[in-house]
Amino acid sequence: GMKPPALGKLAATGAVLGPACDAIHNQSLLQYDVLPIGDGIAKTSLLIPPLLALTYALLGGVFPAIARRVAPGAAAAPLIDDQKLRTIAAVVATCSVIKLSAILIAAETPNALATLAAAALLQWIVLDGTYASLRIGVVVAVAGPLAEIPFMQLGCWHYYSPDYFP
Repeated sequence: GMKPPALGKLAATGAVLGPACDAIHNQSLLQYDVLPIGDGIAKTSLLIPPLLALTYALLGGVFPAIARRVAPGAAAAPLIDDQKLRTIAAVVATCSVIKLSAILIAAETPNALATLAAAALLQWIVLDGTYASLRIGVVVAVAGPLAEIPFMQLGCWHYYSPDYFP
């Protein structure tokens, strides 16, 4: 299982790196209304670091452990074996998918969801390949946007053109 120090590292990464990735996506898609900081390409909210600390710990540590227990089984090994290289590639790939999302949404691309799903699937094939992480990714693709609704209802932030669909 995931040990507490590993969860702490995931949470710290979420709190520090998460807002940078968040800013890539949200440059032109939303406005923070509670505790906003920054402007232009670096806007976020002071609410975001603790939320992403929790999110990174859950997605990187807790949920994978649960998924492996509930539905064991492995797919092909990831294409990149070196852990440090895979970690760097994961961050770059995730930020790239996030930026692609912002571009496709801003351009009102008709097949944006299919394009993003294909990019995420490619990322999974190259960087992970386990069925547990694929299951988590599918659940998070639906549940992630839904999890934002209470924060939007509380007035923490709002999207310029919300669609509430993953």
